[in-house]
Formats: sequence, C-alpha cells, structure tokens
Amino acid sequence: MQLEVKINLILHATENENKVFESLENVFDIEQKNFQIEQVPGHFNNPILLISSKLKKKNAENFIRVFFSKMKKDDFEEVFENVEDYVTSSGLNLRISKQKLVSENLTMSKEDAI
Repeated sequence: MQLEVKINLILHATENENKVFESLENVFDIEQKNFQIEQVPGHFNNPILLISSKLKKKNAENFIRVFFSKMKKDDFEEVFENVEDYVTSSGLNLRISKQKLVSENLTMSKEDAI
C-alpha cells in the first residue's frame, strides 16, 4: 500500500498567503515550492488561490506523524470514535482551521478549513 497525503486549501484575497505558507513550513516542514497554486476569480472577480500538494512515501509519513502528534486530544478522540464520518472512497478526510494553523495550532474545523 502506498501512503499519500493530499493537501487542498482555498485562500481568499483577505487572507495572508505568506502567513499560511510560513505556518505550513513551520508546522509540517513543507516548503512553498511543494505546492501548486492556481488563481481563479471569485464571485465578484476577487482573486482566490487554489493551493494543493500531494505528498508521497516518506513525506506523507512525516506529515501524518506531525499531524497526529500535534492534534488536540479531543479532536483525535472525535475522529477515532466517528471514523466512518471522516472516511470517503478517496480516504480519510480531515479538515483543520486555517486561522488556528497560522498560530501553529492544529484544530479540527468544518469552516475555513484546510
């Protein structure tokens, strides 16, 4: 089985792109060069960035190790106890707060999430 982690996030014009990338590097050791960035127009033609990355093998293992070591105990228990709610045909889908990530905290979130 090959381990793979997909990271997808949406950044709006009001969000600081540099802070998000700095946080991703500080927390997960993923450099900006490892992300694909696509700019699309929003509803009012405001710029929106679609940012994605696909981590494989050792990079995916490192991400998962860091992710679960930094995850709050309550969030881990929520996922563990309700894992069927987080699993889709494409795998385990977990969403974390962008706002909390910027302060280098991993908190599960359904809104404004990565």
